[in-house]
Amino acid sequence: MAAIEWPNGKTFAFSVFDDTDLAVPGNYERVYELLGELGLRTTKSVWPVCGAGQPARGPDGSTCEDEEYLANVLTLQRAGFEIGYHNSSHTGLTREGVRRALDRFRELFGSYPACMSNHQTNPEGIYWGADRLSSPLRALYRMRLGRHAGRGLQGHVEASPHFWGDLCLERIRYVRGFVFGDIDTLRACPWMPYHDPRKPYVRAWFASTYAAWCRHFLHCMSEERQDALEASGGACIVYTHFASEFQTGSALEPQFVKLMRRLASKNGWFVPVSTILDHIARQRGTVQLSGMARQRLEWRWAARKVVAGGSE
Repeated sequence: MAAIEWPNGKTFAFSVFDDTDLAVPGNYERVYELLGELGLRTTKSVWPVCGAGQPARGPDGSTCEDEEYLANVLTLQRAGFEIGYHNSSHTGLTREGVRRALDRFRELFGSYPACMSNHQTNPEGIYWGADRLSSPLRALYRMRLGRHAGRGLQGHVEASPHFWGDLCLERIRYVRGFVFGDIDTLRACPWMPYHDPRKPYVRAWFASTYAAWCRHFLHCMSEERQDALEASGGACIVYTHFASEFQTGSALEPQFVKLMRRLASKNGWFVPVSTILDHIARQRGTVQLSGMARQRLEWRWAARKVVAGGSE
């Protein structure tokens, strides 16, 4: 793939897709204050509504039905941060509930979400768990991870009460798929954003760089890896949870502050996830994934996950 030219002479691109798990008022806001001060604009996802048995604010995180949380999220949007979608709720909903969640998202934020990530256990997960993979990897993944392989994720299964694939295709531009360890996400997945004809209900997929929790993020964004990203001229889209130990009370993790200040001093393009993906797509279009490219992505991702475990 040809190298991407970044706007205004920028050397590389960087963003974050922040899964909303655990986020409640008081445990993430200072992270965004720092990013805003440094000129880093990223993507924060939300749950628009409550699922069955889910309070507006609870140990799993807040939904947009938590008025204090919603007020802060709207403030972030006005400050230039992108609001993404992390499925309808923590527990998941059937089709009409998902439709209601998407409509609520548009009512709150002015449009349907440009990008989303699946919440790993939601029954409405679309092409998630083992269904990210083709045979024989799908079966091998299920054997290896058992109940963690996502057997009940049915957002793309037309006969399921959780089916919403047509709504996803109509309303959402980008869905987060494979996660890799490379700091240069674009090098790990040079086809993104891409359409996979075997997964017709997703308009386009993007990959991300693994940094699920604070300790992973600090490793991911080490000084050495920052320099490697800058030298590559590529793009990094980090997957993380900013509500997980980045902030304790009103204090931020000191190494996180140091690393973000260092990153911000570089000649990077620091914009939300869909802005980066739109820019790439304008230069070369949305790639139609070939069988060989799909095989490369799947085997590389699966090899890492068999070793590391989990279901990101």
